[in-house]
Amino acid sequence: MTSTRTGVVLVVLAAGVAGFFRPHPVYAASCEPIVGQWRWFTGGVVTISPNGTMMHEPENSGTWECTDAAQGRIMLKWRVGGYVNRLALSPDGNGLSSTDPSQPYVTATRIGAEPFTDSARPAQAGPTVTLSTQPDGARPLPKDLPELMRVATERARTWRQDAIPVSLAFKHVDFPNLKLPKGPQVEFSFVSPSDHAGLRISVTTSGMTTFPFPHPVNWGRVPLPPVFVDLPAALRRARENGMKGPLARAELRVHSPNGAPPVLAWMLGDSSAGRGRTINGATGEIIDYDVTGYIAAYNAQWERAAKGLRALMRSARGGPSSGGFEIGGDSPSWSPGSDTPYDDGSKAREAYERNAAEGRAYWNGSAEDYNRIKNGECSSSDNARFGC
Repeated sequence: MTSTRTGVVLVVLAAGVAGFFRPHPVYAASCEPIVGQWRWFTGGVVTISPNGTMMHEPENSGTWECTDAAQGRIMLKWRVGGYVNRLALSPDGNGLSSTDPSQPYVTATRIGAEPFTDSARPAQAGPTVTLSTQPDGARPLPKDLPELMRVATERARTWRQDAIPVSLAFKHVDFPNLKLPKGPQVEFSFVSPSDHAGLRISVTTSGMTTFPFPHPVNWGRVPLPPVFVDLPAALRRARENGMKGPLARAELRVHSPNGAPPVLAWMLGDSSAGRGRTINGATGEIIDYDVTGYIAAYNAQWERAAKGLRALMRSARGGPSSGGFEIGGDSPSWSPGSDTPYDDGSKAREAYERNAAEGRAYWNGSAEDYNRIKNGECSSSDNARFGC
C-alpha cells in the first residue's frame, strides 16, 4: 500500500500538481480573472484563491503570484516538491497554458468562478468582521459562532437571497515553512436551493473573505439552525468525556443517519489517536453512535460481499456440505456453509480492514487523513468517515 501510494504521489508531483499557500497576498488587479476553479491536466480540481493561495486536493498545495499583469501571466509554486509552473490566461479567460517550453503539458480549463468583474467580485469583509477567540492552552479558540454565522448569512444573502448555511468547519492553520497568517479559521458553507450553487465564507482574526462556486455543489441541503451549542462549550463537554490535546478541527452539520431522525452534530478531532468526540449541537450531549451512517453502510457492504463469496465457494466445491476452506495460515478456518463472515476477529481480517480504511482515506480524504490512519492514529471522526 505504501509503495503504491508513493508511486502515485511521485507521478502526480512530477506532472506539477497544484496547491494552496502564499507568503503575501500581493497581486495585480488584472490577474484577478485567474481566481477560480480549474480542471487540472493531471486530473482533479485546483482552486486558486484571491489571497494568493491554491489547493489541489488531497495531495499538494502552494502559492501563486502575478508576474505580468498586462499579459495575465502567473507563477505557481508547489509546496511539495518545490515545483514551479509559469502559466498564461487564454484570451477568453477559460484556459491556462504553460509559457515554459519544457512544460507544454501543463494546462487547465476553468470550471469554477467566472472571471471577476467589478460587479461580480466576491465581497470582502470590512475590518470589523473578524473571528472572536478565547484562550485554549497555547492556542486561540473561536467563540460566539452563532452570532458570527448570522453575520456570514447576511453577507451570503447579498450573493443569493435564498442562501442557507449547511455546514461550519474549524481548523487551526499552521504552516511553519511559509509566511502565511497562522491561527484559527472558520469556514461557512452556503447553498442556494434555487440553483444549488455554493458559497464559502472564510473568517479569521484578520477578516472575512467570500468565494463563490456558481456550479451545483453537493455540500448538503439541510440548513443549520440559528442557535446551537458554541464551539467552546462543545469542546468542554468532549474533554469531560475523554478527549485530550489541542483541538485541531471541528465540523458542525445536520446528519441524517438511516433509521434515525436528523441530528445536529459537532464532530471534534484532536491530534491524539482515537480521541475525537461527537457532540449534539442542540443539547450538548455526547453522541456515541455513528451519525454519518457510514459504518452501518460499510458493514452491510462487507456482509453482502461475504455472502457472495460464500455462495461462490459453495458452487465451486459442489454445495454447502463440502469441506471447510481455510484462508490465512494464522486465521481460523472459514467454511463456505457458514454464515459467519470471513476471519472475523483474525489478524487477516484486521489487516484487510486497515488496508481498506487506508484506501478510503487516500481516495476520499486528505493527505493528513491518510497519514494519520497509516500511522495508526484513527480518531472517532476517522472511524466514522473511513471505517478504520
